[in-house]
Amino acid sequence: MKKLYILLSVAFVSVSASAQVVISQVYGAGGNNGATYTHDFVELFNRGTSAVTLTGHTLQYAATSGTFNASNIQTLPSITIQPGKYFLIQQGSGGTNGVALPTPDLIPTVAENFVILNIAAANGKIALVNGTTGISGPTDATVVDFVGFGTANAFEGSGAVAALSSTTSASRNNNGCTDTNNNASDFTVGPIAPRNSATAANVCSLGVKENNIAGLKVYPNPVTNGKLFITSDANVEKTVAIYDVLGKQVVNTTATESVNVSNLKGGVYIVKITEEGKTATRKLVIK
Repeated sequence: MKKLYILLSVAFVSVSASAQVVISQVYGAGGNNGATYTHDFVELFNRGTSAVTLTGHTLQYAATSGTFNASNIQTLPSITIQPGKYFLIQQGSGGTNGVALPTPDLIPTVAENFVILNIAAANGKIALVNGTTGISGPTDATVVDFVGFGTANAFEGSGAVAALSSTTSASRNNNGCTDTNNNASDFTVGPIAPRNSATAANVCSLGVKENNIAGLKVYPNPVTNGKLFITSDANVEKTVAIYDVLGKQVVNTTATESVNVSNLKGGVYIVKITEEGKTATRKLVIK
């Protein structure tokens, strides 16, 4: 997820407005035989605490083993999503079966949005992207959120969401609030429940309770030689996650003393450190 904030006290969970917008639900069997709804849809959700305006963003879709190309890149208008609110985007249809969606917030047209996405009923992958160029996968710098489902060959984390059906969608857990960058655990396949901007707000509790990690030291800061040392009194293994200023997780590892950051470009980052159930965040500068 991509983000943009500066406040260190909420750094790792609030690293920017746009990073807080996620794909919260996907349905791809619209209009098919036995379908619940007449159209496919993608539902977006603002899980942050401030309004987000998506400008220059696209939805990009590809088949389970296909590539992202212009024929499946849908440009989005400037969309403002308030905290805890949903945004429902109607997509293609495979027939006339099912009932109409709740009033979509956006019904794309070829004239305005270049393409209407026809999402596969069971397997595929879709991304929210900050840009109009086709992506190669979930780790591209412009990817805001990425969801692989069924037999998709690309996904966030350890695995794809389970396959969808005519009567099931992939829904992000905790009404859209859960985002650990792992499709397999962040989503549940189940009954379809499309939500639009008229749906009551669901403001997420994204704060991370920080407990003191005794003797925690993070140095040198700035890092100039590609190695970051993280030590504590306990001297036990720590989970270390590093996020760039766009909120993209660029490092996720375990360490007892040092982390190799030589592949990171110079700039400002946020480090989240977890040790024996205790969590701390630090601002990090790499030169």
